Amino acid sequence: MSVDARIARGGVLVLWAIFFGVLWETGASARYLGSRTQWIVPFGTVVLALAALVYAYGYLRARRGGPALTLREASGLFALLVPLAAVLLVPHAALGSFAASRKGNGLHFLSAGQSAPSKPSDASFLDIRMAEGDTAFAAQAGIKPGLRVHLLGFVSGSSDVPRGTVEIARFYIACCVADAQPVGVPVDAGRTFAKDTWLDVTGSLERRGRRFVVKGERIVAAKEPSQPYLSFRT
Repeated sequence: MSVDARIARGGVLVLWAIFFGVLWETGASARYLGSRTQWIVPFGTVVLALAALVYAYGYLRARRGGPALTLREASGLFALLVPLAAVLLVPHAALGSFAASRKGNGLHFLSAGQSAPSKPSDASFLDIRMAEGDTAFAAQAGIKPGLRVHLLGFVSGSSDVPRGTVEIARFYIACCVADAQPVGVPVDAGRTFAKDTWLDVTGSLERRGRRFVVKGERIVAAKEPSQPYLSFRT
């Protein structure tokens, strides 16, 4: 029994259009794409949906059967669906301490030249890390010892922190989740926490050697946010 190749091609278009449409409707695109590339979701939804409609119209207008689906073309269409299968198998993809230990220390983002926060108290993980090695940025952002900050992140388990502290981190993405890099800040919490525990931390910055450390004043366990990734500002 042969399969009309046109039906298979149209089916792939429809599945991708539905996928982008669901991401757009639910707002889940932030789990997979950075702020610079999220435009792909509405664009893909509209373009693929229109393409699928045009393709269906052409199919219905045709008065004869189309070519049979070959093994070679079927393999190519299957390859186009592999990314969808990967997302469906890991619907709530989130990176934690295990991935952080293997994906570097965010040096790519530290050199990206992010703009300063609108006010010092809004300093993020990346702002604090950049201020450690860039005195000009630190002065512009108002990041200095005594600054009160608020951070929400997961315990990364990194040992590259001042003694008596634990590191909480967030993953930053530029294009998509594939290029995610962890950026962490040490916290003097007065106790230890299990890896991957999400903590809501409020405290003041202290300088300990080459690192800024948050002296925890209020530390509470928190739920993973609906959008676990952050993007650097431009």
